[in-house]
Amino acid sequence: MIKKTVILSILFSILSIPVFPVEPSIPGAQERDMIEKNLHETLKELTERIKSLERLTEELQFQVVSLKERTNTLSFRRPLSSYKVPREVSLCGERFPLEDRQIWENLDREFLVTLDSEAQILLWMKRARRYFPYIEQKLKEMNLPDDLKYLTLIESGLRPNVVSRSGAAGIWQFIPSTGEKYGMRKDSGLDERFDFFKATEGALIYLKTLYEEFQSWILAMAAYHAGENRIRREIELQKTRNYFYLDLPMETERYIYKIAVAKILLSHPEKYGFVLEGDEFYDPLPIERIQIELSQPLPLMEVARAIGRYYKEVKELNPHLVGDSIPSGTHFLNLPSGTSEIFLIFLSSWKKEMEQKRFTP
Repeated sequence: MIKKTVILSILFSILSIPVFPVEPSIPGAQERDMIEKNLHETLKELTERIKSLERLTEELQFQVVSLKERTNTLSFRRPLSSYKVPREVSLCGERFPLEDRQIWENLDREFLVTLDSEAQILLWMKRARRYFPYIEQKLKEMNLPDDLKYLTLIESGLRPNVVSRSGAAGIWQFIPSTGEKYGMRKDSGLDERFDFFKATEGALIYLKTLYEEFQSWILAMAAYHAGENRIRREIELQKTRNYFYLDLPMETERYIYKIAVAKILLSHPEKYGFVLEGDEFYDPLPIERIQIELSQPLPLMEVARAIGRYYKEVKELNPHLVGDSIPSGTHFLNLPSGTSEIFLIFLSSWKKEMEQKRFTP
């Protein structure tokens, strides 16, 4: 196609060459010079046109490729009805009895409802790249099932600052009493339920404790959601320990199916039409975590100034610090990568200064 266009362009240019009437006799030197000059200029013009056409062709080819990639992206996800629940589904090694049509129907409903929430699934994928590595590391250290990480997607969507209507807070959604039981302090200047690292450790210990009682990870997760007392009562009343045949509050019944769907979709997102490039994922937490001991509150603005960062950055890395200061006592502090050494030098100097002020009349 391009070759035909070039040939037509050349022919058109040649036909456009001005013709000078000459006598039938042999042209003179002046006339020959004129013809040669016109031919030279025409060839030069044709050469420029060909080069321009080549550049235009390259640009069009690039646009065609880009358009094709864009079209593929737009058409990558098939109609919702074309995606099916896997025939075999399990959580923490415990199988879903999908041969029971009611159980299959429950899972299918959550599968389709979740699959239709494209923005939510993409955000799950992006945030998982940030938070899952630490959770996976702790699960491995504690010899716990890797599938427990999917619980965070249903609890909070991996949003670190979320608070539920019932007052549950943080990525693992602890209520104050349970948070305190598993090592998360809460007072006017501190709420460690928002400390992702401490909450993760507490949540995994809690889940392990629940499993030791119920001897089922699915029941342990149900108890995490509804409370162990409620699950104990229902097991005693209904005389079964099979989660799938327990009559539980609707939200708790749906909870396990939702976790299973999160696992299905995030285990193989491309299978369901969700594809992200490497730079589209959210970066892992870029922090250095240190433990400090203070005899009096330390303003976060002083921390930011000492390490040469914005207050906002320091504050967002430490959502467990409720106010604008680090309270007195022993605390963990999250700092931007590469700044802990500078901060510790500042802290040592700041403590000496505060001591001198304390004893100065």
